Amino acid sequence: MSERLIVIADPSTINRLDDLVGDPVMGSPRKICFDIETGPLPLPELEAMMPEFEAPSNYKDEEKIARAIEAKKLAWIDKAALDARTGRVLAIGHTLEGQDGVQCIDDSEGEAALLEHWWDYYRKSRNVGAHWIGHNIRAFDFPFLVRRSLKHGLCLPSGLVANGIRYDRLIVDLMEVWGCGDYKTTISLDNLAKFLGVGAKNGSGKDFYGLYKTDRDKALDYLRNDVNLVKACWEVMGW
Repeated sequence: MSERLIVIADPSTINRLDDLVGDPVMGSPRKICFDIETGPLPLPELEAMMPEFEAPSNYKDEEKIARAIEAKKLAWIDKAALDARTGRVLAIGHTLEGQDGVQCIDDSEGEAALLEHWWDYYRKSRNVGAHWIGHNIRAFDFPFLVRRSLKHGLCLPSGLVANGIRYDRLIVDLMEVWGCGDYKTTISLDNLAKFLGVGAKNGSGKDFYGLYKTDRDKALDYLRNDVNLVKACWEVMGW
């Protein structure tokens, strides 16, 4: 069975770094490695906001025109999970440096409840100095979480985004560590893990939503593997 709507520690009990779990490993502050998985909004909502697509102007055959328009619609829907306007947060996985196992929060009680629970944990953990580690989290994960939270009218943690443009200094992005100051340099989590010799992904994020609908436990296992890869990469790259 999957673990749903649970966190490493009850946020209300987090008063010290040690409260996150056990004794500090390699000193403080503690490091929380995480990843999110997203999916498209329900089809009726997507159809209501779908732009008007047109076939190439040189197409004359009606059947060919219809196929071209349908292909564009499917391509648009296929990318919906990557945009906070057309996608939603399905699950968040997280683990602590020095801890075995990955905890998952999913949307069993709705996306708003998932996000509220997550931000509560973020606030409590940040207040005791925990760092947040992820891959491409400044460009994707945190913006997506923030935008979906705004959609639900949720209160964001103070200090998360300074002046609306810079993220909390306690957020560490492995993509930026890899870039060594060159922000044009990117690398996938899978390729980074393979380069460092710490493992590989066990599927594709594009398939997560379909798997989540049919076999949630297997989908969350995919998420757990991604979080473990983040942690393994951090153990090689981090401080």
